[in-house]
Amino acid sequence: MPKGIDYRTLMARGNPSSSRASVHTFKIPSRKARLKLALILVSVVVVFLYSLSLPWIAGGGNGNAYWEELFVTKDDEQHFNYNSSYFVNSAGCKMPSLPIMDDNIQKFMQKADPLNCTPALIQSDANSIWYQLTEEDVEKHYELANASMIQCCYRPFERKSNNAVRIVGQEQCFGYGERAEIVNEFIAVICTHPSKSSIFYRDYFAFVPLKPTVEERCEATRNELDARFGKEEGRLSVMILGIDSVSRLNFHRQMPLTAEFVIDKLKAVEMFGYNKVGDNTYPNLVPALTGLDVEELAAACYPYSNSTFDLCPFIWRKFANAGYRTFYSEDSSTLETFNYLRKGFREQPTDYYLRSFFRQADSSIGYNKKVNAKLCLGGRNPTQILVEYGRKIVTAMKSRLSFSLLWACTMTHDLLNYPALVDEDYRGLLEHMEKEGSLDKTAVILLSDHGIRWGSYRNTYQGMMEERQPFLHLILPPWFQQKYPTAYRNLRKNRQQLTSHFDLYETLKDLVDVTTLSQSAIKQRSYELLETKPVPRGISLFLPISPSRTCEDAGIAPHWCTCHDHKPLPTNDHRVVTATRFTVTSLNQMLKKYPQCSTLHLYSIEDASLGISTEEIISKKPTNQFSDISVRFVTKPGEAEFEATVRIDSHNQCALTGSVSRTNLYGKQSYCVDDYRMKLYCFCAR
Repeated sequence: MPKGIDYRTLMARGNPSSSRASVHTFKIPSRKARLKLALILVSVVVVFLYSLSLPWIAGGGNGNAYWEELFVTKDDEQHFNYNSSYFVNSAGCKMPSLPIMDDNIQKFMQKADPLNCTPALIQSDANSIWYQLTEEDVEKHYELANASMIQCCYRPFERKSNNAVRIVGQEQCFGYGERAEIVNEFIAVICTHPSKSSIFYRDYFAFVPLKPTVEERCEATRNELDARFGKEEGRLSVMILGIDSVSRLNFHRQMPLTAEFVIDKLKAVEMFGYNKVGDNTYPNLVPALTGLDVEELAAACYPYSNSTFDLCPFIWRKFANAGYRTFYSEDSSTLETFNYLRKGFREQPTDYYLRSFFRQADSSIGYNKKVNAKLCLGGRNPTQILVEYGRKIVTAMKSRLSFSLLWACTMTHDLLNYPALVDEDYRGLLEHMEKEGSLDKTAVILLSDHGIRWGSYRNTYQGMMEERQPFLHLILPPWFQQKYPTAYRNLRKNRQQLTSHFDLYETLKDLVDVTTLSQSAIKQRSYELLETKPVPRGISLFLPISPSRTCEDAGIAPHWCTCHDHKPLPTNDHRVVTATRFTVTSLNQMLKKYPQCSTLHLYSIEDASLGISTEEIISKKPTNQFSDISVRFVTKPGEAEFEATVRIDSHNQCALTGSVSRTNLYGKQSYCVDDYRMKLYCFCAR
């Protein structure tokens, strides 16, 4: 302000219409008015300071408080309360909580009988085989008096095609008490004894030898990527341990040793709202491995029934392109996801692929068949062999990046209580990984595709719900939380959100390229996700999943959705009868293309319920213009038991909300059809 000009002059100049300077006179406020003014000022200051602490203010974002607060990295450690009314309790999903055990469940839980496979004569480790039985055990189990005269020989073999192998290399022999070093991937072992006129023992072993062409490819790829984008610290190997037909709750019941170690010791993140998206393994594993549903996969790369899966975009391709060694194995060649009633792969899909190994073992030394699978391959069960192979991967890949998918189905596919027989094996593998230090460099994902799909327990209400709720646990190294705090916090918050196999695929994509998990990347991707319309079907578990997410948003058909309660209905309710008859008619319509299949007739309605949506749970009154009726019924001939959900609208029009489930085994009833879907429905006319 220029010297000599006071504020009265400035005010006068600012008002030219005034003929003279207007001078304000101030009246001193009363004491009461001053007190009011002070209170107002204090309130403003408090509100301002409080607003500074809000995440959406601190983040400088777009004002959506829920999404913005997800960028805060403080941990909100909470243990799930199993007494809660809901596994998921969000605006978009009310997934009712179910008990792990009660009197109604207990009557279905029985101790599984031991398999009593004849003890194996030969054992293996990472790169050798040896005799594991004492002379007394040899005499007891193989009726041989002089074990020192045993001679065993092995010969390598390799994959020739999807259904054939070829013998390679020379036969090598070793005597009782000796150890043989192995450099091959697969070997067949035979043993003879002078007192036996023929071979008395056969066995098969798989190993993980380093393959020069694979190592050269991985090194060249990593060098190229590092040169282009810079060397990224924090890359993780990924091991997926899949166990077929195990619900989240049955995992806790049947595999308590593994569950305790995974959750309490390894601090795994357990997904409470994981919901399947299809009927059996194939329509659930396809989304997890490709991000596509089965119809989209068919359109993209599998157009005909005699097509192979070679051109399909499986996640292991992304890992291979990022410099990873890749492994894929299932412990059954007969139930294998991409070979059961399908043509599999013309070319080997991954660097290490065990179909040829298990096919040889199953056909040559498999026995003790229960329902669909042989539970003994020589002296071991197939899942035990698969888990032992996992140990060999850990040893061979200790300082190398790898992706492995090890899928077990033989022990758990058909039998509710049999997961207990492999509990010690899985815990042993994880303990081995911890001891070897591989858990510090590996993301381990334990999961199932769905719960048990048939049997007396499946026909209960809880069994029906559990069939739709497989387990999923993610085990990450302790340092992951510090390096990627927002991604890890989102993962933990998503434990009690609705999730599916589509989300797992997006999560695996993030593990291919961990730069997507940085603080800035997660923030940017979260904003983009918020703005994307419609909301993507698959969302990485490292990103914030909105509480408003519904089954429809997540790509889960109403028939499989567990985000609702069920109200029992009498089986003679007119809506139940209408829904059941509509379903039988629909099945017969599908079977018209197969004249060798009998026409199905309704025999009985076993159970029925009305689905209560999330909106109805919240409002406690009907909100929809339709009814979702779930029915379980039996048809003739064959006494097939089916389950379906039918939507009946206000005009009494019916529509199936998903596929029709078969809840008992079809066995040989559908021998006359090869289509995997029609196998569930067809009763072959004799």
